Amino acid sequence: MQTHLKRILARLNAISPLPPTPTIVDIGAAQGVFLIACAREGYPAVGIEPSDEAREAGARLAELEGVQTRLLAGFAEDIPVESASVDVVHANQVIEHVRDAEAAFNEACRILKPGGVFWFSATSSVSPHQHEIDGFPLFGWYPLRLKRRVMEWVRVNKPHLIGYSNTPAINWLSPWGARRMLREAGFSRVYDRWDLRLSSEGGPKYRSVLRMIRLNWATKLAADVLVAECSYAAVK
Repeated sequence: MQTHLKRILARLNAISPLPPTPTIVDIGAAQGVFLIACAREGYPAVGIEPSDEAREAGARLAELEGVQTRLLAGFAEDIPVESASVDVVHANQVIEHVRDAEAAFNEACRILKPGGVFWFSATSSVSPHQHEIDGFPLFGWYPLRLKRRVMEWVRVNKPHLIGYSNTPAINWLSPWGARRMLREAGFSRVYDRWDLRLSSEGGPKYRSVLRMIRLNWATKLAADVLVAECSYAAVK
């Protein structure tokens, strides 16, 4: 998780310079593993997690790791944090599970300072590859309404296919849909995962492939079809 934290902050700093010790909110923090990584780096961080059991486990885990973390009860759609008070909002594989993605985006924008950045990863509706449900080939390409009906039926009747989750993935994003929602939430600039990757993260082959993907919208879309999930950063 330390590697993930450093990589994400380096990418975000490249699109909107962050302070040396950015304040961070982690939405859907679960047991607080990301918060532990933040604590080790000296970054003030708060986790938002609706599950009592997860927060209790997070407190025990932080104690075992010898760090202090803050896990608050809350939802992505109603974050108990003051407006314009944080530099980074982080949501790793959470947005697909919230009841109201638009409200979650609005809340992320609300709590960010001007110039702050919202980073999230989520399920993609343009790729047939996904990790949310077993036994349904090409599920990412199903119409959204059908996806949600299948997920609800599986949650009740075949929960093992979704890892016994009570909140299966119901939000599947396209590049154009994600950008529209983020701009409607109040963000001024939006970057996709290909924009965010740094040339310094790989060797010559990596840089050549990245240049090819970035050629135009069609090459980006082809890459999005081939690679599961998606991620975006939006600057307030």
